[in-house]
Amino acid sequence: MSQFDLASRPLVDAARGRGLRAEFARLWLATRLGWANGTRPWLGLSLALACVAVSLLLHVHTVHTELWRSGDVFAALPLSTELIRLPMSLFMPTAYLPLWGAILQLLVVIGLGELILGRSMTLLVAAAGHVGSTLIARVLLDTPHIHIFGLTPGFARLLDTGPSGATTAVGACLLVAMRMNRSAILLSLGLVIAALVAPGVDGVEHTVALLTGFSAGLIARWAYSRTPRSWSRSLRDARLVRFLRRRRPALAVMRDRC
Repeated sequence: MSQFDLASRPLVDAARGRGLRAEFARLWLATRLGWANGTRPWLGLSLALACVAVSLLLHVHTVHTELWRSGDVFAALPLSTELIRLPMSLFMPTAYLPLWGAILQLLVVIGLGELILGRSMTLLVAAAGHVGSTLIARVLLDTPHIHIFGLTPGFARLLDTGPSGATTAVGACLLVAMRMNRSAILLSLGLVIAALVAPGVDGVEHTVALLTGFSAGLIARWAYSRTPRSWSRSLRDARLVRFLRRRRPALAVMRDRC
């Protein structure tokens, strides 16, 4: 008997329905399957603990200045400096996100992605969302018509979104890959409304991260819909499908059985 068959029948039936309730039932079922398969959210837990450690060290006078300079990222910096600081900026506090919010979203979103999508894919999507959103915001701030995007030159001195770019990308990827379309629409509306109410570099970075996650989620849906017989049609397709399916994360089981 498979791990999927060990799940409660009412939960499986609810996961096959429609609506927000069915979408969250699928999410909960996939989380249980990932846990039962032996996967643990060590990546999400590690990132959350690192965020806590960095926040505590920022209050230590002897290392505050050096630590802050290692991770404060804004568009006015030289590109080489910004690239060097991007990894540490994932753990740095931002103006609009409290510390508990940064810790919680790293723990929950990255943890769920790890359980359902697999650690490798979660890490790739998070990195793409974090780096891509920051660099594209920099490009937009360098354009002569930045007012079209609700930006001003002064935004080039503001910090990036910290962990929000990574978690937005992973969350969007997870929703699309799990076919949680209604939830994905609600997430998009929430970010768009926030960008309209308080225009700034955060809105641009969140939008870019959202699109990055949606693209990755569509790729995951395509990969798990492919059968081994169809891999021979394209060597590139075969390599991508094998990479995504090799660890058999919970998403693969869900796609095979639901």
